[in-house]
Amino acid sequence: MSITKIVCIFFLAGIVLSCEKVIDIPLNEADQRIVVEAVLKDSPGDNYILLSKTGGVYTENNFEKISGAVVRVTDISGAEFLFSEDTVIPGKYSNASLEILPNNSYTLMIDINGTSLTSTCKTFYKPTLDSLAYIEQIGTFGFGTDTTYLVFYNFVDNATQENFYRVVPFINGKKQSATYVIDDELFNGQTYTAPIFASTVNKGDTVIIELTSFDKANYSYFSTLANASAGANAPTPANPVSNINGNAIGYFGAYTTDTLSIILPL
Repeated sequence: MSITKIVCIFFLAGIVLSCEKVIDIPLNEADQRIVVEAVLKDSPGDNYILLSKTGGVYTENNFEKISGAVVRVTDISGAEFLFSEDTVIPGKYSNASLEILPNNSYTLMIDINGTSLTSTCKTFYKPTLDSLAYIEQIGTFGFGTDTTYLVFYNFVDNATQENFYRVVPFINGKKQSATYVIDDELFNGQTYTAPIFASTVNKGDTVIIELTSFDKANYSYFSTLANASAGANAPTPANPVSNINGNAIGYFGAYTTDTLSIILPL
């Protein structure tokens, strides 16, 4: 694929760049809410649910963790999975046997001292990364002699569904704060190519791309989170659109994923 075509795809695609600030959410000073960060993936043991309470806007981000909650997840067939609290990390709950399946539905149920929270999340087909590619960049904006790389990811969208994606880069094992939230409105059923333009990739670096498929409610959450994190030029901050029912903020996501890696030349 030519660089011209790649650049065209990049500018036409509806990428939403977001910085992960799942717990640090703008609120009025008097507000204190339960925060849910529930992530379930299609690999056993790769899931967690974090429960905490928000602090004041002008205080340090030292949020109170919530222990002693009863946390359960059921699937569309009625199978139930109980989540146990981590003995080392307060407020973190997990289940080592749960493996998320495509084209399924999952319901989260949380009881915190009589306060009930619920959420339902759908899964779609498992996405597949076709390839990773890169172009060499000499210097910055044409100056200097340092060599960096712009890494591109490529995948084919499933034309039979309305799809929403999240792309998370890892460089040398470190998860990058800049992630990419995408819907398939402009490329339904077609090949999608875009760069991880907000991360610096150097010679010899190992880059892993995680491609996640999720439902529209999760897309709305991460899109509004990106707007709230956009800085001084953004509209007045508001809570991201949550899919949690009850007096809480945050999100519940059941994800099918794929990963691919590339090692840049020395």
